Amino acid sequence: GAGLTGAPRIGMWKEITRMSLMQNAIQNLTETPTCPHLRALFLHSNHLGTVSNNFFHSMASLRVLIFLYNRSLENLPLGILNLVSLQHLDLSWTGITTLPIELKYLVNLKCLNLEYTFCLSRIPQPVISDLKMLRALRMFECGFKVEQEADRILFGDSEVLVEELLALKHLNLLTVTLQIFGALQRLLNYCNSSRSINTQSLCLRHLNNSNLLSAFSFASLRHLWTLHLYFNDFEELNIDAGEVKRIRETRGFHSLQKVYINYSKFRHATWLVLAPRAKVIRISNCQRLQEIISMEKLGEISAEVMDNLILFGRLEYLILEGLQNLKSIHSSYLPFPRLKEICVWKCAELKKLPLDCNQGLEQKIIIKGQDRWWNELQWDDQATQNASLACFQSLY
Repeated sequence: GAGLTGAPRIGMWKEITRMSLMQNAIQNLTETPTCPHLRALFLHSNHLGTVSNNFFHSMASLRVLIFLYNRSLENLPLGILNLVSLQHLDLSWTGITTLPIELKYLVNLKCLNLEYTFCLSRIPQPVISDLKMLRALRMFECGFKVEQEADRILFGDSEVLVEELLALKHLNLLTVTLQIFGALQRLLNYCNSSRSINTQSLCLRHLNNSNLLSAFSFASLRHLWTLHLYFNDFEELNIDAGEVKRIRETRGFHSLQKVYINYSKFRHATWLVLAPRAKVIRISNCQRLQEIISMEKLGEISAEVMDNLILFGRLEYLILEGLQNLKSIHSSYLPFPRLKEICVWKCAELKKLPLDCNQGLEQKIIIKGQDRWWNELQWDDQATQNASLACFQSLY
C-alpha cells in the first residue's frame, strides 16, 4: 500500500482498466469516478466503512470487485446494481450484515465469496437463486456470530438456502454453513446424484438429530477440504467395517485436510482414521470426549479393510483444548512422519502422548502445553522423556 487515506483523484480513473488500492487506510469512497473501461478494482485490506450509492455509477465494464478484509464495511451501496458486467465479487472477512436485494441484478456474476462474514444476518430471497450464472459460491463461516433467529435462509430454515443453491445449474464449487439437519441431508443426497457439486468446506452448527449420521454420510463429499463441527449433538460418527470398506474404495474423505470440532458431544473421534490426508486437527471444549481414537471401535474393523492406512500419516498440527475428560489420543505409539506441533491446553487427564524417541520425536516436534500438565506426563522410558525436553514450549 501507498498509505492512501482516500481514493485517487477522479481524473485519474478515466482511462484505466485496472485499479489496485490494496493495503491502504481508505475509510470512505464518496466520489463518483467516471471509468467506463475499468475491469478490475481491488480494495482489500483498507478501513472502508462507507461506499456511496453513486460510486459505481460509471463502472459498467467492471468484472472483478474485491472488498476482502474491510471489517468496518457493514453495508453495500444500492448502486451496486449498476455493475451489470460484474463476474467476481469478494466480500470475505468484511463486516457485512445484510445483502441488498439489488444484488440479484448482477446477472453475470460467476463467483460470490461471503466466507468469514461473521456478522451477515440476512440474505433476501431470492437473491441466490436469481444469480443463475454462479459457478462458485463461498459461504463458509457465514453468519457465525449471529443469533440463529436472525434470518430464515441462513439459520432456522437453511433448507431454503440449499434449495436455492441447488437450483443453480452452473454451480460447481461450494463452501457453506448449515444449521439444520434437513438441509445437510438434502445436500448430501444431491451430491450422491448424477450432478455433484464440489463442496470444499462445510460448517455444521447447532444440528439436532445428527446422531442419524454415520461417517459414510459424508463420503459423497469427495472434494471436502475443511470440516467444522460446532455445537452439534453428535455423540459419534459411526463407522462399521462395511461402510469403511466402501469409503476407502470410493476415496471418501481423501481430500479432507482440516478438521475443527468444537462443543460437540463426541466420546471419541475414531472416524478420523478415514481422513488419511488430514493436516490440521483441532478439537476444543468437547466435555464428553475421552479418547481421540477408540481401540475398541477400531478393533471392530478388520485389518484387511484398514490395510496400508497410515494413521495421521500427513498430520502437521494437532490442537487439543479444554477437553477435561480426555485420557488418550491413541493407546499405541504413532510415527507421525510429518507432525510439526502438538498443542495441549486444559486437558489435565491426558497423561501420555503417543510418541517415542525412535518415532515421533526424531523430527523435532514442538509440544506446547501448561507447565503443570507437562510435569505430570507419564513416559514409558527415560530416553523418550529426555528427547522430549527439547520439544516442549510452555504456554505458562
